[in-house]
Amino acid sequence: MPEKNLQDMRILVVDDDAFTLKALERILLKAGVSKLICTDISSHALKFLSSRLEPVDILISDLNMPDIDGIELIRYISDLPRQVSLVLISGEDKRILATAESIAKERAIDVLGALTKPINSSQLLTILTSPELTKTVQSREVASSDLAKELRKAIKSRQIVPYYQPQVCAQTLKVVGLEALARWHHPERGLIPPNVFIPLAEQLSLINEVTELMYQQAIADLGAIHQQGCQLQLSVNFSAQCLVWLDVPERIQQTLKQHNIPPKYLTIEVTESLLNKDLATSLDILTRLRLKGLGLSIDDFGTGFSTMEQLKRIPFNELKIDQSFVHGATHNHVSSAILESSLNLAQKLDITTVAEGVEDQEDLEFVKQLGCHRIQGYLFAKPMPMDDLCSWLSQYPR
Repeated sequence: MPEKNLQDMRILVVDDDAFTLKALERILLKAGVSKLICTDISSHALKFLSSRLEPVDILISDLNMPDIDGIELIRYISDLPRQVSLVLISGEDKRILATAESIAKERAIDVLGALTKPINSSQLLTILTSPELTKTVQSREVASSDLAKELRKAIKSRQIVPYYQPQVCAQTLKVVGLEALARWHHPERGLIPPNVFIPLAEQLSLINEVTELMYQQAIADLGAIHQQGCQLQLSVNFSAQCLVWLDVPERIQQTLKQHNIPPKYLTIEVTESLLNKDLATSLDILTRLRLKGLGLSIDDFGTGFSTMEQLKRIPFNELKIDQSFVHGATHNHVSSAILESSLNLAQKLDITTVAEGVEDQEDLEFVKQLGCHRIQGYLFAKPMPMDDLCSWLSQYPR
């Protein structure tokens, strides 16, 4: 399938300010966008967003509009069967814009950025021409009625494989762990990112099979790494839907035994929103995982709304701070305050901390200064398949 370029993407612009709407239209037409829809009425935008014959790829939306405001629009697009990438624009206070961006991300919307008015054309085009966006939009083309059948086939033929992102000690920079992240290697469509197939797997009740496939492969790979003399730890993500298997602690324990890996080398990562339905069952499973010697990590810390309650109820021994509070924190006093308070809280609770999203030296120095234990991010390595990981480990200065 050929790559879908900006010129081929369908872009919808919603803004009740005539000057801004015209300016955005000029910028996008000049960039070669041919499938452009501009409207100053939000209710009209809903009709375009609902179209299945001509689906919108990117929505550029103002926050403050008279009929349906940007927050209501976010709520609407989060319920669409096909994902839409979002660019928020506003002349309001930057804190309001940042909050709206957080709301959209909390609703699992692909937020490309949030821009203040007047719109900087180069900033907008940089966002719209990123390789990541092209891949994301391209991947949505596979979200057709037969994708469910393809996903079932992918699980059976083990097309879904773990990629590994290293974690390093913040003080020594020695590699101490790995996070396993799911990737779908489709034989015809190429690499399908998790933001496409994981929500689908949850909708189709296939997430249990995906998770089991992931942890079994990842534990087997960890066994091979241990045999090479690298005693690294492994983190595997679990969906909330997986926390209903009452026998999952025993199943994981059995897999660890098969590969001669002590339980202390495996950590199960769960997001803050995991306790949504069956609280008693979730607590049962998570507590027994800890009793068997496994680690428990609260993932994306700071992005949910029940953080303190979760820390009180569940015996977590690791806290992963979301990348949105880490990268660029030195230039954002809100992010830096959240990062610092999270690390202080973890220290008082004697919990290991991991900072995600460390992308440059400035991020590294800041989290080190605040006393974070481990760091993870593009400054060291992107997620990579097992073969590339082995090569990377052999070349990384220990």
